[in-house]
Amino acid sequence: MIKPEVFIIGGGIGGLSCATSLAETNQFNISIFESDILGGQASSKKSKLCNTEISWRVFLPFYENLFNIINTIGAKNNFYPLLKDNVCLYNNVSESVTKSIIKDSSLSQLSNNSRLLFISKERAVNNYHDVIAVDYLNSDVMKIIIGPYYGLEPKKATLSSFYKFTYNYFIYKDDSKVKISKNPTSDSLFFPWKEYLESKNVKIYENHKLTELLTNENGKINKLIINNKIYTPDIIVFACSLDPLVYMFNKNNRLSQTNICRKLNTIKTGKQFYISINFYWKKPVIKDLECHVYTFTNGWVPIIIKRFATTDYVDENCNKDIKEVWNIGLADKLKGIYVNKYTSQSTFKEMIYEIKMNLINSDHLKNYFDFDNYTWEDYFYGYEIDDRYYEELPSTTKFSINKGIEENLLNNYETEIGNNIYFSAYYVKNSVGGASMETSTEIGLTTADIICEKYNIKNHRKPILKNQNYITGLTLPFVLLDKLLYKYNLNPITDYINPLLLLFIYFLIIFIIILLVIYIFYTFLIKNINIRKFYK
Repeated sequence: MIKPEVFIIGGGIGGLSCATSLAETNQFNISIFESDILGGQASSKKSKLCNTEISWRVFLPFYENLFNIINTIGAKNNFYPLLKDNVCLYNNVSESVTKSIIKDSSLSQLSNNSRLLFISKERAVNNYHDVIAVDYLNSDVMKIIIGPYYGLEPKKATLSSFYKFTYNYFIYKDDSKVKISKNPTSDSLFFPWKEYLESKNVKIYENHKLTELLTNENGKINKLIINNKIYTPDIIVFACSLDPLVYMFNKNNRLSQTNICRKLNTIKTGKQFYISINFYWKKPVIKDLECHVYTFTNGWVPIIIKRFATTDYVDENCNKDIKEVWNIGLADKLKGIYVNKYTSQSTFKEMIYEIKMNLINSDHLKNYFDFDNYTWEDYFYGYEIDDRYYEELPSTTKFSINKGIEENLLNNYETEIGNNIYFSAYYVKNSVGGASMETSTEIGLTTADIICEKYNIKNHRKPILKNQNYITGLTLPFVLLDKLLYKYNLNPITDYINPLLLLFIYFLIIFIIILLVIYIFYTFLIKNINIRKFYK
C-alpha cells in the first residue's frame, strides 16, 4: 500500500498534534512546513541577551490532550506544578474571585450573575453569543479573569465563550495540575516534540513559508507553492496562523468567492493584542521566594513569571551579567496608570516605563527592592522583546471568541475547497472554548481522527473532548430541569423566579431535608435504645 502524502502547513500546537496522531499510525508520509520555528506563537527563541517568548505560557489543569502528548514525548519532567501559594495577587486585592464579585455587585447584579448556576450547558454555550461577558457580569475582577487568565478579549468576549471555557476550567480542582515549563517553551516542549516526530519519520521544514494556493477549474485547491516550489500532496492540513491564510484566500479569485473565505475574514475580527517582555536583573530579586507568578489587578494587568525554575539556566544561557529573568505578559484592557494609553498604542519605551512604575509603587513588590541602599539602575539590567514582532510597535495578537465569531468557526474537514482539505488551528470548532494550547491540541487530534476514519486506518490517539455538563453539582437538579426546558425551546426557570430567591428556597429545602433526616435517625436511635432497655 502506498502511504498517502500529508502536508501540514504550520508547526504550531495544532499542526504538531495532528502530525503526532497520524505519525503514530505509521500509515502516512507526513511533512510539516513552518514559516518560522516550531511552536508558532507558543515558541521561544534564543535572543541577543537570553531567551524570549512571543506570549506568556501557563499549562492549565484541563489540558488533558496536551499533557498526554507531553508524557508520550518524554517531556513530563520539563514542567513543574504551580501551586496556589505560588501565585501572588497584589495591589490591595486579597479576596477570592467569588468574594470580589459579591463585593463589587449590587443585589440586582448578584441576581443576574446567579442565573449562571441554573442553566444547562446547551443553553449557556449556544444562546449568549450576542451578550458581552464583562457587561453581563459587571465586575472589575472578571475583566482580569476573562482577559489574562482565560485568554479572551476582556471587552468583547461573549458570555457563551466565557461559559464554554469555564466548564472546562472547573473540571479539575487539583492545584498541582497547573504547570509552567521549567525553561523556555521551545526547550521544554518543542525540541523534544520535534525529536519524537522525527523518530516517527515525520519530515519537518522550518523557515518554509507557504506563499500561494493554486486551484483547478472547479475552484478546488490542488497545489501549494512553498519557498517558490510547487507541491501536489494527497492531503493538505492548514494549521497556520489566520492572517497569511486570509491573505492567500483573498488574492485567489476562486477562493475569494467561497463561504470559507467569508468566514475567515469574519473570524479575523476576533483577534486581540498581547505582548510578552523579558525583564533582566543585575541582582536576584525573587529568585529564592515561593511565588512563581505575580499579578496586578489594575492598569495593563502585568503578569510576571519568575524564569527559570532551574536556576543554573540563566548562568548558562543568558548574558553573564544577568542574574534573574522575569517574563512579563501585558494585557490591553485598560489604559495604563502612568502611561495614559492602551498597550497596543504604546511604544516599547512606554511599556517599560509603565511596568517599572507599577513595580516601584506596588505595596507588595517594592518590599523586594532595597531602594534605601540601591537605585533602580543598580537592579535593572535591561529588557528584551522577541524580535519576531517584526515592527517597531508590537504586532502580536491572540485569538478570542468575540461577537459573531463562534458561528463562523470552520470545520476540521471542508469539502467546499476540495475533498482533501483539512483545518487544524484555533479558528476551528472545538469543545474547549477560547484559544488555549489545549484547544489547538484537541483540534489537531480531531483532524487526525477524521483523516484516519476517511482512510479506514485505526487511530490510537483519539481526542479527549470536554464534556463537563455543569459548573457546580450544587444546583444540578435545576441544570437538569433547564436541559429539558431547552430541549423544548422553553425559557429558563429564572425568567419567572428571581435566582436569589430560588437559591434561598432551594437551600432552605435542603436544610429542612437534612433536619428531617437527622430527626428520623435520632428518633429511630432513641426507639432502639428504649426497646433494648425494655427487654433488659
